[in-house]
Amino acid sequence: MKKILLASTALVGFAGAAAAEVSLSGYAEMGIAGGDAVETQFWNEIDVTFTLSGETDGGLQFGATIDLDEVTNAGNVAGDFDARDGGPDSVFISGSFGKVTLGDTDGAYDWALTEVYMGTALADDHSTHAGSNGNSGLDGTYDGQVMRYEYSFGDFAAALSAELDDTGVNDAVIGLGFKWGADMGGTTVNVGLGYQTDGTTDIIGVSAHAALSSGLDLRLNYADLDVDEWMGLGIGYTSGALLVQANYGEYDSGADGFGLVVNYDLGGGAVVMAGYGSGNGPAGNGHGDDTFSLGLGLSF
Repeated sequence: MKKILLASTALVGFAGAAAAEVSLSGYAEMGIAGGDAVETQFWNEIDVTFTLSGETDGGLQFGATIDLDEVTNAGNVAGDFDARDGGPDSVFISGSFGKVTLGDTDGAYDWALTEVYMGTALADDHSTHAGSNGNSGLDGTYDGQVMRYEYSFGDFAAALSAELDDTGVNDAVIGLGFKWGADMGGTTVNVGLGYQTDGTTDIIGVSAHAALSSGLDLRLNYADLDVDEWMGLGIGYTSGALLVQANYGEYDSGADGFGLVVNYDLGGGAVVMAGYGSGNGPAGNGHGDDTFSLGLGLSF
């Protein structure tokens, strides 16, 4: 949805060399958020993303993303601007051999699985309740620098990833993922299988996703987390500018919760967003067992 904020700039290093492009996009949020553990408060967040891309004379593609956030919502100092506070910063190269990505990117487990959540909310209330799971697996066990190799063949794709312990003391986190997707008579179906291990903990997850031409969207996840098990379900509907979804998740250890989200696209990059989450434990956004938010998402 993000639109180009600044016209792409062609950068030519040498005569005859393929051109590289640099583009800038932006995203901002404004509204209110709260919960039973925090007072209702104003929320605003600004995000700027630089996207760099290029191609060699031989057809090798390369690129990078740099994400900068200026966050002024709860828990952040107003005007705190930090390149490391942003989203995924990564570099990639791709060609007939596949694609290699390095940086703040998904491991093969997360890459392969489809989350049960749709839409977006200011404080991610619908996707951070006590029963939620974002399929992050063991990503971030060490420094968060993940290298992922992926290759597609027909309707299938596979990936292998690694995250190293820079101290050399612990085993690397190794991930393996497979996914398949196809259009079956107007219904888009996707299935994913992911595995990750750090030499001590082994996790495996599967996901299934069906998007019907009627606008109905069905999502199912299951994960064996070695010391726990998790199951999640999402049911959504999209009609024109309106998106609504409800989801539920539970852990075998007893934590569970549900989330609700409503988005309405006003056009031009503006979306009205409402989110709610409730569980039998604190939400991952720090706003308590029951959390909510309402506002606008603005893409530039």
